[in-house]
This record gives sequence, C-alpha cells and structure tokens, in this order.
Amino acid sequence: MVDYPPARITGPQLLLRPPVLDDAAPLFQRVARDPEVTKHLLWAPHPDVATTRRVINDKINVSDDERTWAVELQNSGQVIGLTSCRRPVAHSVEIGYCLGRRWWGKGLMTDVLDMLLGALQADRTVYRVWATCSVANERSAQLLERAGFAREGRLVRHAVYPTMGPEPQDSLLYAKALR
Repeated sequence: MVDYPPARITGPQLLLRPPVLDDAAPLFQRVARDPEVTKHLLWAPHPDVATTRRVINDKINVSDDERTWAVELQNSGQVIGLTSCRRPVAHSVEIGYCLGRRWWGKGLMTDVLDMLLGALQADRTVYRVWATCSVANERSAQLLERAGFAREGRLVRHAVYPTMGPEPQDSLLYAKALR
C-alpha cells in the first residue's frame, strides 16, 4: 500500500497526525477518561493515563491495514481527539472518530471527515468508505448523513459498547461510495 492514507493530513484549522506518547496526558484528560465521550465507543474509559500511554504505544498504528491520527488544533497545538481508518479489504475503508466534549458542536468533526474523505478519494483503489455507530448516538448518525453517507441498515446486536453494559447493542451502518 502506498502511504494509505497519508500519515499527516492538514486542513484549514486541524492537523491529523500520528499520536505520540506525549499525547497520552491530553488524550486521557480530554477524551479517554470521559464516560460521555466513550459512551458510544467500543472501548471503556481509561482508568489512568498509563492506560492511554499503553494504548498509544502498543495498539495504535501497529498494522499496515489501520491508521490512527491525533486530531490537533493548528492554532494552539492542542490534541482534542482521535480518528482512524481500517482497511479490511482492498477496496473498502472503515472510519471511526472521537472528540473531547469541549469541542462538540463546533463543526470540527465535520472537518475531520472532509479531510479523511479527501485523502481517501485520492487513493484510486478505495471505492467505499463506511462507519458504524450505536443506534443511541444520534449526533454521530447526523454527522455521517451531513457528510453524504447513506444509512444502509441496522446491525442487530452488533457491538458491545462497554459504558452501555456487557451485552451487544444494535448499531447503524453508514457508507459512502467514492467512485
């Protein structure tokens, strides 16, 4: 794969770049420990910054089929979230994202999706981009719809969202064809 997608993606107000260990403390404070942020994610809130550090070191960007970026505000250098792509098959990419609560409702995740879609559009081998979200995550569903994703269906008992309990919950499947 040729720089799938690029390691750094720059937008008007955001920089997407690989997370580094120095990002552990701000990511823990702003994202990973907050049960409201992690409520609709596939991982539980981190109990301490050491857990966030371990995740950055051991689990992020360890596979050629996955890429995770820290979401950084260019004007301040603050890391405020994460976004990722996973390529389970050659023509299809799954995306995911989370953002610190302080930055919700400011259009920043719309910018992140625009940046990701632009980078993926440049890869002529990617035909489909998709995402899932908890049926309870109305904000994420609205974000995907605003970005031109079509709701393809409801996945029954699809995923365990740890902050919502131990049982699998339903998810919504959204996708967008790039070509």
